[in-house]
Amino acid sequence: MKNITLMFGFTLAAVSAQAATITSGDLQLETRDAITFTEDAHDIINVGGIDATGGVFGQLSALKETTFAVTFLGKEATRTNFFVSNGTSVAGSANNVATVGQTFFFDIPEGVIDFGFRGPEITALNTNINNQRIAYITNDGTYIDANTNNPYSFLIGFNDNDQSDGDYDDYVVGVSAVPVPAALPLMASALGIFGISRRRNKAKAA
Repeated sequence: MKNITLMFGFTLAAVSAQAATITSGDLQLETRDAITFTEDAHDIINVGGIDATGGVFGQLSALKETTFAVTFLGKEATRTNFFVSNGTSVAGSANNVATVGQTFFFDIPEGVIDFGFRGPEITALNTNINNQRIAYITNDGTYIDANTNNPYSFLIGFNDNDQSDGDYDDYVVGVSAVPVPAALPLMASALGIFGISRRRNKAKAA
């Protein structure tokens, strides 16, 4: 698996950290404890030539209604794990279901985002503030979301079992909020009115 070079946007030295809020675009992460990855090296995320060593637990929210873009960055696990949205498995990590770089889009309301990951033995959900199977890593700007041409807001790793392999690389995604231009609904409305007007004019001409 090709490593992805990026930098942490916050300090991960302590295993336990005070709660903090990290805001990136229209997404906001309420952090809890820091986590140091154990046993196996992280096979997806590489920091300055060194495999990623940690992240933070927390809960991700949308500051307003938006489109949530989730890009599959890779996985180390031999198992087929899934990204979960609103309780439904929508993107598996098998090659015939999701490929590296593939992005999935979800329209989400303001508030805690209903997403997570599912493996053969465990389901971890962002809606559970106490879950310890999802690790969040911020992006300092070195890894760009091709869909927005901006850095991913957060990098997220899933740990799919309760064994000693606690490196959170069993399903890794980059996420961003994709804002809808404020003018877009107005443009759609205007085009609709224009279409009705054209049909009426054609009817009169007939």
